[in-house]
Amino acid sequence: MTDPFDIVQEDVIGAFEQARTLFASWKRLNGRKRSPQEENEFQFMTDELYSSLKSIGNDLDDLQETIDVSRNAPDEYGLTSAELKERQEFVGSKKRAVSDMRKSLAQPSEPVKKVMPEGNGARIEEEQAGYTGGAEFGNQQQQYEMLMEEQDQHFDSMLGTVRNLHGIASTMNTELDSQTVLLDEVNSLVDRTQSRLASAKKKVDKFLRDKSNRSLHIVLILFVTH
Repeated sequence: MTDPFDIVQEDVIGAFEQARTLFASWKRLNGRKRSPQEENEFQFMTDELYSSLKSIGNDLDDLQETIDVSRNAPDEYGLTSAELKERQEFVGSKKRAVSDMRKSLAQPSEPVKKVMPEGNGARIEEEQAGYTGGAEFGNQQQQYEMLMEEQDQHFDSMLGTVRNLHGIASTMNTELDSQTVLLDEVNSLVDRTQSRLASAKKKVDKFLRDKSNRSLHIVLILFVTH
């Protein structure tokens, strides 16, 4: 049977990797002058990161709770001290990483304003900056689309796992129903058998009594005739 801790741990690892990729894109936009479109993208990334980190934090809290319960009764759950330590280190490291990301999100850097030279050089530099920014935004947009695709695949995988668990639960429920019907039939058969045994016992007792009486009558008749 699969350990529930391993299932949740795998989900946390996948979600954390996606959040880290999105955070890297967020950091590239953070602290620099952003176009209106980039600003919208930056705000969207910020909201997505807050949501993802909250979900990961909730899962980590659940994992920590299972560790605390297992630590109080390790033999009952079949866990060694080394396994508990490994699980605690995993939860602790991920909690620290999530906390660091949240601190960065809470204190975004102010966009850096470049001092542009006057004259034609200023216009050329602005055009070059705009071209560079557009290329970077295109790369970030592509990375974001790849991230969304990975999230969709992750959700599809989770949905498949849920469906499998549902199928297992349905099969177990059907098996339990079948066992219940079988037990009812066995109980009914036992009742009928006990009733037949009781009836047979009565007949045997009656036969023995009748046989004993007949033997007594024969003895009396023989005694009288002699």
